[in-house]
Amino acid sequence: MRISSFNINKFCGAYSSQNGGYYNPRNVDFKSSIKKIVDSLLNDKDDIVFLQEFVDNKYIGVSELFVQKKYTIFHNSDLVKNKSNVVAITLKNSTWEKIDFPEDIEFPNNKIIEMETKDKQLRFLSFHNTNNEIKEEINKYFETGKDDIILGDFNDLEWIDSLKNERKEYRDLVTNDMITYKPAQTAIDRIFIKKATFSEEKSSNKIFFNGVIETFASDHNILSFLLNY
Repeated sequence: MRISSFNINKFCGAYSSQNGGYYNPRNVDFKSSIKKIVDSLLNDKDDIVFLQEFVDNKYIGVSELFVQKKYTIFHNSDLVKNKSNVVAITLKNSTWEKIDFPEDIEFPNNKIIEMETKDKQLRFLSFHNTNNEIKEEINKYFETGKDDIILGDFNDLEWIDSLKNERKEYRDLVTNDMITYKPAQTAIDRIFIKKATFSEEKSSNKIFFNGVIETFASDHNILSFLLNY
């Protein structure tokens, strides 16, 4: 299966969005490029793509872009009311299911999504860090160790370093010289894998990751890797 993570910058390409919403002053068609990228990453039934900063409004029309006959878009909130969401997209026949979001979390639930595929007994968490409350919540996920992979836009290099030093049960596949956020030339998008799940002794659980995929459809690059499980 292929696992991918991509901050799509609200379908705005490299433009800086204003007030957290859609901002495309020259009306460039970035959404078709993003759709083609998602298509290229979803081939087998258990492939999954996590997208951060996903929006829907009259300029995007995601229901037309990602038609329900082919795709399922998993999300925790109203895609129209919220200006930036973390979603998971799979093919329609996928075995992936969304895990219900905890009701006691105080911040908006559009920043985190947790998915599982019961037939393979895998559990993945993706998120977009935008404040300390989200970081504190993600730290709890690291502490419980329930998720086999935690990936997304960490948005804080100091926090990433502390996770590497303190969470020895996880290993980060991304290195600091892999550029994931292009304007700052930094690696703020990350993939943490649970060592117990993907240990060297488990020869059948192989991860094939060759670095980031360059894209001109966003201000971020793509993280994508194959998982033999």
